[in-house]
Amino acid sequence: MQSHRIISGLTVLLMAVLVAAGYFLVAQPQLAEASTANSQLVETQSQISSSQAALVALKSEQKKLPSLKKQLKALQLSIPSNIDGSEYIRGLNDLASAAGVTITAISVQDPVAYSSPVPAAPAASTPSPSPSASPSPAAPAPVAAGWTPTTDALITGSNFVDIPVTIAIAGPWDHSLGFIKGLQTGKRLFLVTGIVTKQADDGSGLTTTISGFIYALIDPKAAAAEAAAEKAATASPSSTPTPTPTVSVSPNPSGSSTPTPTTSPTP
Repeated sequence: MQSHRIISGLTVLLMAVLVAAGYFLVAQPQLAEASTANSQLVETQSQISSSQAALVALKSEQKKLPSLKKQLKALQLSIPSNIDGSEYIRGLNDLASAAGVTITAISVQDPVAYSSPVPAAPAASTPSPSPSASPSPAAPAPVAAGWTPTTDALITGSNFVDIPVTIAIAGPWDHSLGFIKGLQTGKRLFLVTGIVTKQADDGSGLTTTISGFIYALIDPKAAAAEAAAEKAATASPSSTPTPTPTVSVSPNPSGSSTPTPTTSPTP
C-alpha cells in the first residue's frame, strides 16, 4: 500500500515535471516567437499606413506640379540665373515703344553682392567721428525701427547680386508713367529707387530718369563651371615650332657632290 502511494506521488511529480518542461522548452519559445511576430506585424501595418498616407499626399502634390512649374518659370524670368544685360535692354526698347517714349540713355552697372538688411539700432548720442586716413568699409543699410526684415539663409552675397540700372526716357509724363508701370510689372523684377524729371529748356519735352535695381540668383556650381570654361578658353596656346627656312640649290655642273646655292642677280 505504501509503495502504491509512492509510485502515485512519483507519477504525479513526473507529470508535473513533464508539463513544466514542455512549457519552458516548447510552449514558451513558441509564445515568444508569436509575440515577436505580432509586434512586427503591428509595426509593419503602421509603416504601410504611413506609406499609404504619404502616397496619397504625393499624388495630391503631383496634381499641383504643372502649376508649380509654371510659377517656377515665372520666378526664373523675374530673377534669372544670369545678368543678361543685352536681353534686358532689348526688352526695355520694346517697352518704350509700347509706352510711346524714347530711351535716351541706359546704364547697367557692375553687379553688387547682396547684403542682408539689419534692423535699425535705437538712436543714441554718439561722439563726432575723428577724421581718418582711410575710409571705413560700407555696412548694410539699416531698415526702419520696429520692422523685422524678412531674410533667408539660402540667399547670400555669393549667389545673389543687385544690378544698379539707370534709364533716361523722353516723352509726355503720362507716357512716362506707363513706362514706369511696365518696369514694375514686367517679367523681370525691377525695384524703382528714384525718379527725376526735367523739362527741356525750350519747353518742348520732358526727360525722366529712373534709377533702380534688377537682380540675379546665381548658381555657384554653374558659375564655377562657366569660369573654368572661360579660363580654359582664354589660356595661352602651346607654342608651335618655327619652320626652318630652306635654301634652294642647283646642281654643281662640275660633278662635285656639294650643291652650289643659287643667288638672284642684283639689278
